[in-house]
Amino acid sequence: MDTTTQDRLPKMKPYALARTGLMLALSILLLIGCSSSSTSQEVKIYSGQATNEGNIRAQSQGHGLNGAFIQELDRAFNEKGIKLMNNMSADDGEGGITYMYLLNGSGRHVVKVHIFGDDHTRTLRMKEMYGNAEDQAVLQNVLGKTSILSKGYVSMVYTASGGQKDVYEDEVLQVFDHMLYKLD
Repeated sequence: MDTTTQDRLPKMKPYALARTGLMLALSILLLIGCSSSSTSQEVKIYSGQATNEGNIRAQSQGHGLNGAFIQELDRAFNEKGIKLMNNMSADDGEGGITYMYLLNGSGRHVVKVHIFGDDHTRTLRMKEMYGNAEDQAVLQNVLGKTSILSKGYVSMVYTASGGQKDVYEDEVLQVFDHMLYKLD
């Protein structure tokens, strides 16, 4: 470089040069990090994992294929003056999902809706969980009473415990009948 060109270049102080180098290194690291994240996301898309994760998330929030069923369940209970509270859901790892509610917030009155991948899986899992795979069953012991109504790939379970076992039974079974009838 000749002296005339050197005079035209801005003079950089050592700390400014270090700061510029640090910014350049950080930019390169961010670029590499973003590409590995993008690659990971693309792998999920092509393998179908992203779709499965999205479906599970939608089902657990009541927006997926089961969303209309769950919304109708909530509406039917509201018409009976019963609130479904403390909504919880769990994926069974086999394409099914279970929703659980406390009736009017009481831990003594629990409704579970098991939605399985198919009716054969429903039969097997209900036998495992409740010791009964029939479409209708009432199981009673010293702790409480459990009523089960099933149809196709859906089982609806009401468990009442404590001294007030019959408080909601009639209304719950009416809602269960209504919901299972809608599956036709």
